[in-house]
Amino acid sequence: MPLRPLRDALGTWKPGGLAAPEPIHAICAAWPAIVGADVAANSMPLQLSGDVLVVMTSSSAWSQQLQMLSLPILRGLREAAQLPTIDRMTFRSGRLPNRKSRPRGGTSARPAAEARASAAPLPPAADSTEALARLRSRILAVRRRSATTCVRCGAPLEEPSPQICAPCAGAEERERSLEMQRLVYSAPWLAFEEIREQIPRATVAEFERARRTLLQRWWVILERAKRAGTLTRCGIERKLASSYVLLQSRLRPDRITPAVVRNVLGPELEALLWPQPSGKVTGKAPPADLSNAPR
Repeated sequence: MPLRPLRDALGTWKPGGLAAPEPIHAICAAWPAIVGADVAANSMPLQLSGDVLVVMTSSSAWSQQLQMLSLPILRGLREAAQLPTIDRMTFRSGRLPNRKSRPRGGTSARPAAEARASAAPLPPAADSTEALARLRSRILAVRRRSATTCVRCGAPLEEPSPQICAPCAGAEERERSLEMQRLVYSAPWLAFEEIREQIPRATVAEFERARRTLLQRWWVILERAKRAGTLTRCGIERKLASSYVLLQSRLRPDRITPAVVRNVLGPELEALLWPQPSGKVTGKAPPADLSNAPR
């Protein structure tokens, strides 16, 4: 079979239309213009499943922030050209990929992992003493190359901001969360502004998370007592119920009335916690017992 000249084959070829881009790619391209640079730096569209958009965020606080902004974001996605219809968004917290541009010089610094891979491998250490010495030497070398260190542990940082490494940031967040729970546990009527005076770096998201955690724990104990139809010998349920009513209703102790208690706990649990003599009705609210403050 004779070969066909290339010019004849090319003469019959016509360029086809460009394939439509993937919906998630179009969403990613329009995301910074819709949510703004600050939000786009801490979030990224991850997956489109039907009419649900999954968004990756850098922290749970950003997930909650975007959840509150979901309506205007969805409106912006619908108005963007050539984007599919999206009815709702779900969020996942995790590590976002590095999307920073290269330096203006045209070349980027070689990552530490690549530098280590290109270095000549060392023979195995003779003993644990030599292995520890090598590790200390590597740590010191990294410290010398790094211009910024963590303000808490002194670990070298690749970027000058934030001034704290990821492990220390996680530990600081856990410490602040425990402190928040202790404060809310001891004074459940405090508003966030009053909490902020005691914990200056507290956020609204952390306050709401501590509030939900305590309410869930207390309600499990109260539900168990209601199913059993009896209280424990120490009567801890009454103390937890008083704090639960205060935290759930967001009212001061002097504004708690029997109607509020009954509305929050329900008549069955109220009768179990504060039984009244048969035929006798009292107009006093159950005491807001705060003696369950942690010591």
